[in-house]
Amino acid sequence: MANAYVAHTAAAIALVSLLIGDPVHAGEAHAQAGTQSWAQLSPEQQKILAPLEQEWDRLEPDRRKRWLDLAGRYPNLPAERQMRIQQRMHEWASLTPEQRVQARERYKELRKLPPEKRHQLHQRWQEYQRLPEEKRQSLREQRAPGPGDPNPRKPGDQPSPR
Repeated sequence: MANAYVAHTAAAIALVSLLIGDPVHAGEAHAQAGTQSWAQLSPEQQKILAPLEQEWDRLEPDRRKRWLDLAGRYPNLPAERQMRIQQRMHEWASLTPEQRVQARERYKELRKLPPEKRHQLHQRWQEYQRLPEEKRQSLREQRAPGPGDPNPRKPGDQPSPR
């Protein structure tokens, strides 16, 4: 009960600070946004971020802040975008910590590519997504392990689910 009161009071102070433009308290509110435990999130935030519930209290504050920022924008997004976000959160939650590190590293590498190269990759990905599932499965089985691939496959091995 005391925690709820403290959280509610802090939220009210943050809101008033943001509304009247008090940079000192607004900065504190921004810094505290990533420190909320799962129990301190609003019911709407919990509903939006539900795929992350099991790991929420172990996330770093800046990662929590990013997810909370997304949850704030989420209600105003088109339904198609909301579904894609939910799907990706479920996929992310199912990854192991090692797979997450790899995904972050791949993302950083992709961001370093020139825009035209990123555009080409995006187009190729869309083409791949339009293929029938059987064809995608066949391509996954044929895929040669890339550099740093933690699970290189030998011929005849079953591909790992991605």
